[in-house]
Amino acid sequence: RQIAITVVDKGSPAEGVVAEGDVLLGAGGKAFSFDPRTELGRAITAAETETGGGRLALTRWRAGKTEEVVVKLPVLGTFSDTAPFDCQKSKRVFERGIKALAAKVADPEYAKRTDGIPRSLNALALLASGDVALLPLVKQEAEWAADFEKDSMQTWYYGYVMMLLAEYITATGDQSVLPGLRRLAMEAAKGQSAVGSWGHGFANPDGRLKGYGMMNAPGLPLTIGMVLARDAGVKDAEVARAIEL
Repeated sequence: RQIAITVVDKGSPAEGVVAEGDVLLGAGGKAFSFDPRTELGRAITAAETETGGGRLALTRWRAGKTEEVVVKLPVLGTFSDTAPFDCQKSKRVFERGIKALAAKVADPEYAKRTDGIPRSLNALALLASGDVALLPLVKQEAEWAADFEKDSMQTWYYGYVMMLLAEYITATGDQSVLPGLRRLAMEAAKGQSAVGSWGHGFANPDGRLKGYGMMNAPGLPLTIGMVLARDAGVKDAEVARAIEL
């Protein structure tokens, strides 16, 4: 019932209060007693309220010494009964998250990342913010997505990349990335098995899946991606057939 500190993000509220190698024994003035993840989460939630004043008390062990320390958090308020809807705290959390995410995506080093799933989801979040000032960043990511390809395990990635491209085209009307979306949708459709499923990779030419056989985890995003691609302008009989299968 402890939490070992392995990394402290630079510029985070915890910087200077805890360090790598420290161990947390409790939070909110109480020792952990059942699940430190849940208990720390509840302590953070309480600290973020107006009553909590942003004061997160932690019981820190360091080099044989135990003491109480305080991490200063932003006061975000209390979740409403209808959260995340009609909830000021949810709105504040989202806005802060989008700001941090935009800074990450704008970093030149970010463009070196090749994992299609987090990059697609991050760009979708920026698009969902509705902030027109972030559209250049989303366009940058959409252009990357339009050229995305994999030599193996395509099924795990293509669904999310198609979602990004389709939502971007639908939201902005920018047709410049439509050829890339069409290519991905066609590859997904042709890689479908004879019975309408996908596995770790695309099916063999005979329509049979390799490896473990049919898997829902990549198949659902692929189907959603193709439906969105069709709505965004990919009008092809093979894609339509794959959706129906």
